[in-house]
Amino acid sequence: MTESDPASWIRADRPADGVRLSSLNLLNFTAPPHASYEFDNIYSAAQWQQKTDWLRRVLTDVAPDVLGLQEVFSREALQQLCSELGYRHFAVAEQPTLIDDHVYQKPVVALASKFPILQSAAVQVPQAAATALGLAQFSFSRAPLRALLQLPVIGLCNCYVVHLKSRRPLALDQGLPAADALSRWAACVQRGHEAGLLLEAITEQWAADQLPVILLGDFNDELSSPLLQFLIQPQGVGDATLQLQDSWHAQPAPAEVRPATHYYGARGSVLDYILLSAELAARVQLQWLVDQHLVQPVFAVDGYSSDHALVTVQLHLG
Repeated sequence: MTESDPASWIRADRPADGVRLSSLNLLNFTAPPHASYEFDNIYSAAQWQQKTDWLRRVLTDVAPDVLGLQEVFSREALQQLCSELGYRHFAVAEQPTLIDDHVYQKPVVALASKFPILQSAAVQVPQAAATALGLAQFSFSRAPLRALLQLPVIGLCNCYVVHLKSRRPLALDQGLPAADALSRWAACVQRGHEAGLLLEAITEQWAADQLPVILLGDFNDELSSPLLQFLIQPQGVGDATLQLQDSWHAQPAPAEVRPATHYYGARGSVLDYILLSAELAARVQLQWLVDQHLVQPVFAVDGYSSDHALVTVQLHLG
């Protein structure tokens, strides 16, 4: 379901015994005077105010209880903003890379929660799996985050936040005749390896504790892609099976046409997902997007918002 003004009905229809999970790529959340990627890529004070006002307004309207965030550079500014909105618990996977005390080069993922985060850490590459794939020196382009959450009724669960490798080509030797094609393929291979090794890490953790699993994030590809579709396939662990489910399809009555979460020109793609283990997928009531800033933007309001939709799923706990 797509709703350009969700506040008009979400507040009224929200059940008292529900929990909301959301994911949002923040698009270069970098407080001035710091820059993202390039020396002069700095928000003015007015642009930064517009960006943070948009985020406050959207989070106030939708009021998710647990929020996975991507493209975080200014961790302290984001934590303060979230704290003001009632997210007393906050975690990041790692620290962003800062060059010359001015330019951020590597964003991180974060988790903001109204419920306790009991533990949090960057997901480590499962070395045995990486070695089996011939990837002894592999690293994630952006480390995923695992957090142990204490949710009402459900209890403990493992919540992961991910931002898989983008389609931006990897740098290869330009002396190669097919360097451009190989650079694009290398980015796809990196994304596929990240997804596979993340799934291995999730499955290993689930084998140890069998807690419910939440995976929030920007996958930078369609879930139906051969590089990603195994994420929702059953993983047998002894006599038990872990199968993550796409929350969109877990809804009682999903719309026939799934709305895009990102646009490249006029072409829309679903890049942002919420995956849930079976006991949580069974509780899904509704998934929807906040996407007005993408499909009907008003520059004075949305000009520095995000290039991704906010994806939210509502779980029933009764």
